Amino acid sequence: MKFRSTEQADFAALLGKHMALQDAPLLLEGGTGIGKTRAYLHAVVMSGHRVALVLPTHQLIDQLLASADLAAVGLDVVDFRPAAMFDKRADYEARRAAAQAARVMVCTSAAVIIDQRLRGEYCGALGRDYLVFDEADQLPEMAALQSDMRITRAALSEAGIAFTDVPDTLRRVADAPARVIDPEMRAAARVMLEVLEDPQPWQRVGVEDDGTVALSHRLPGRLLTKVANRAGVAFVSATLTVSERFDNFRNVMGIGEISRLSCAIEPRQHGHLQFQLHALEVGTQEWFDATVEAIEDAPRPTLVATTSHELTARLLAAVGARDDVLIKAGAWAGLDVPVPWRSIVVPTVPFGQPVVLDGEVVSSYLDARTMAQRRLRQVIGRGLRSPDAACTIIMLDQRASKVGQFVPARFLEAWGSRTEFDEGQRAEVVLSKAERDPNLRNAALKHYGTRCRWEGCDITQKHLLDVHHLDPIAEGVRKTTLKDVTVLCKNHHAEAHHQLRQQARGVSRATSGAELD
Repeated sequence: MKFRSTEQADFAALLGKHMALQDAPLLLEGGTGIGKTRAYLHAVVMSGHRVALVLPTHQLIDQLLASADLAAVGLDVVDFRPAAMFDKRADYEARRAAAQAARVMVCTSAAVIIDQRLRGEYCGALGRDYLVFDEADQLPEMAALQSDMRITRAALSEAGIAFTDVPDTLRRVADAPARVIDPEMRAAARVMLEVLEDPQPWQRVGVEDDGTVALSHRLPGRLLTKVANRAGVAFVSATLTVSERFDNFRNVMGIGEISRLSCAIEPRQHGHLQFQLHALEVGTQEWFDATVEAIEDAPRPTLVATTSHELTARLLAAVGARDDVLIKAGAWAGLDVPVPWRSIVVPTVPFGQPVVLDGEVVSSYLDARTMAQRRLRQVIGRGLRSPDAACTIIMLDQRASKVGQFVPARFLEAWGSRTEFDEGQRAEVVLSKAERDPNLRNAALKHYGTRCRWEGCDITQKHLLDVHHLDPIAEGVRKTTLKDVTVLCKNHHAEAHHQLRQQARGVSRATSGAELD
């Protein structure tokens, strides 16, 4: 096979060498764009091993099966799916048998957890020579567990099991014959019994309001700890390291020793990025307006990575549906479309949500910050799909500069010289309901136009403009008219207030530069 870069060849060679060596779990990070998928598929072909390819979601399995990489390396792969995805039990059993017989099977990480608890009787992943966990950066979250590790009262009733207390009910589910209880449910019960027998601060089993028995797990990757510490396993991703170390991933997965071959391979030259940072306070009208304006002005095609479906809906309502703009919640994970994005808009830093168990917050800011670093690295990578990619990363959250290193090393200089659109910090913050009243702001911009009225200033971006009160509002409450305000950019707004303070102290300062009519 002809590799497109030395980095891709190195990635395939390292994985192939580990398949032969199998000294300890391999952690292998490959920078976005080097072609990790084709590289590890090539290594699998050359190894001759019976391999399980493990992905976090069924959506990613679909993407792999539809990719050109499988045909390019000449590899036949059979996918394993849970029974719930089939209309007929016979169809499920046929697919299960085909997947178990195939030299290369692809399944989800949840399927591996279930297979371990059922001692290899579920999909047979544990009986394979080697396991490759692709997109392994998603394992610390493993959102699939939120639905997989739950047993509803309806499911219990259908199986003819009456709820007594949690431990007794789980034992009866775990020991029930396969013909009575679906394997996924039996495995969930066994996982929850493990948690009850060996309680840890990051995991808890309890009953939800509707009677569902559920597992809440702050570190779901720990459910794969036994598998993760096997010698014949590799975790591959573009974002396994934090601050150039594997420590965080090892901790959340419960991994001890790692292979001496573990490393990060970063492209020396691949794509071009430039950065814009609009240091705004998330949740304000100013921030939302700036986000809309950034989407409208960004080079096309544009990807907008939001942190919620609610924000996605608001932005879609504001900018409308467009063929060259994709607004998607969680675009840092599970998105692998062959679009050469020219710009990526990040309205808010994707911090992890706090984990609350029994009314107690059990996650920390460090957890959220680490998650933000990893997610930002992922979303930046969406703009680096080809060697000649050129993409502008537009960030609108003032916290972006405090997250830590998430920019690939070769772009650190570009990040360091990013365009700061918000010019400086105001020496005095003047806030009032009148000044923040969107009706007054909209009326002032309509009356005076969307241009800073400081002589010689050409700033026209709406989100960088403030409504300035000519008579400081702090001096009293009064009716405000358009004659009482003007429009200034943030920098000159601060300068105007500075000059007013100097004048109040009796210091004469030229004011001819400001057209404050």
